[in-house]
Amino acid sequence: MQARIEKYRHYELRDFLLDDDFVAWCKNLPEADNELWEHVIQTYPELADRIVSTREFLLHSVVKDQLPAEEQVQKMWQSINSELVRTKPRGSVRKLGWLRIAAILLLVVGSGVITYMAYTKETKINTLYAEIKQLELPDHSKVTLNANTEIRYSEKWNTSKPREVWLTGEAYFDVTHLHKGATPVTPNERFIVHINGVDVEVLGTSFNVNNRHNNASIALTSGSIELRSIDNKFPAMIMKPGEVVKIEGDSLRLENADAETATAGAWKEHRWEFNNASLKDVLQLLKDNYGLDAQVEDEKLWNKKISGAISSDNKEMLINGLSILLDIKIEQKEGTLILKR
Repeated sequence: MQARIEKYRHYELRDFLLDDDFVAWCKNLPEADNELWEHVIQTYPELADRIVSTREFLLHSVVKDQLPAEEQVQKMWQSINSELVRTKPRGSVRKLGWLRIAAILLLVVGSGVITYMAYTKETKINTLYAEIKQLELPDHSKVTLNANTEIRYSEKWNTSKPREVWLTGEAYFDVTHLHKGATPVTPNERFIVHINGVDVEVLGTSFNVNNRHNNASIALTSGSIELRSIDNKFPAMIMKPGEVVKIEGDSLRLENADAETATAGAWKEHRWEFNNASLKDVLQLLKDNYGLDAQVEDEKLWNKKISGAISSDNKEMLINGLSILLDIKIEQKEGTLILKR
């Protein structure tokens, strides 16, 4: 129990409003843990005033996206104020002045502030080297994250705004299609992936995005995608299934590469597929996905190309497979691969 309540020691109004356990207790929900909050108040009596005022604010607030009417604001405040006077000795009421001011400000902004906080609370997920993770976004879209990848998005998505995610690394998206019929597209039907200086927008589609080292590659499997440069380095363009776009710095290259599109998401199945890939590209994959550095003893090896499929489920098997396909020797020494003939 002590470990659970430790975090509340330095809580402010905003922290309590965003705490699911606190909200459940305030609203007497079935999952409320009354014993927890008895211990919090007993352990940190200096928080009692703060808890009372925040609890009353929650109980008298209606979570909506619009501002409350002036009459509603007045009634809310009168109720909170009278409760504070009733439950606290007269000498302690003056000490709550700053809390009253904070409550008034929150009420003036509107009870929608709670909704705003929920929508702006961010979820960030990272994968480790050699880790592949599947997740479901708030709209039930499916995302598979490759190794050494980070994705960020709001914990709750506002139904009046676009669905947005920020990606560093590589991920495969299977986006839920919300737009129906011939009606105009509404803001919440838009789905946007933000990568380096580029917005990838879709309505409902499957695609792979690789965003590493200030370069990006987008391979479209189904549906359609619109690419927009934030600083207008290139004009907006619509991608079609089977197309691959490579973005390197300020340049953009569109390729009709059905074969490459088909293999772009092979990593989801713990498999790497190569089509005449350079040794440099292969070593970069090892660095990005496994954190492995490499030394090439013979400069002629840089001319090597690789084609074929290798299981990436196990690092040792992957290295052995690369050794066979490249027809070279690969030794491991203190986390570094040594490539030799």
